[in-house]
Amino acid sequence: MKNILLMLVLSLFAISCSQTVEVKHEAETKTGKIEEVPKWFIEKSDDKGFLGSKEKFFIYGVGVATSPDLQLATEKATLIAKADIADVIRGEMNKETKTFIQELGQGEGNRQVQSEAQSTIINVIKNTKVIGYERWKIEISLTPKDEYRVYIGLQYPLEEYNKLKELVDKEVAMELNSIANNSEEAFESLEEKI
Repeated sequence: MKNILLMLVLSLFAISCSQTVEVKHEAETKTGKIEEVPKWFIEKSDDKGFLGSKEKFFIYGVGVATSPDLQLATEKATLIAKADIADVIRGEMNKETKTFIQELGQGEGNRQVQSEAQSTIINVIKNTKVIGYERWKIEISLTPKDEYRVYIGLQYPLEEYNKLKELVDKEVAMELNSIANNSEEAFESLEEKI
């Protein structure tokens, strides 16, 4: 009986401890820069699922942000992770290269060539809906400057697994049909009055 009571007390203690998340304190480094980041943040993968094959069904995005306010740091990191997903879905790259070459001087031995090259790459993400994403990882730490650093990992289900996107698409289609019907009725009523 004592063993059962002891196990019950320990179970309750373990459950109550698991209701919080530990905020790690980052050590101050000589350079003042981060020396370690979570492995999942770099690899953008989740080994859960059947034989670690879960990442075949999701696009992963990650973000990190700091703020003295924990909620603001979380929101900023989430926005960055959503932009990371949107870039994978609909990112477009544009590149422009300019080259200028000029030859100066006369004669065979006195000529000199001056050249200048410039290359610009632009990454554009236009109007991309990131509906139905889920948070799969979060780590929070406190910086030496008493700011929260939040690492967020989001996963976006691919088309056939994104149930929320299907629901939103159906609602939009129904709304468009309703608008079309209402506009037809309005035009018919107007024509009758004319």
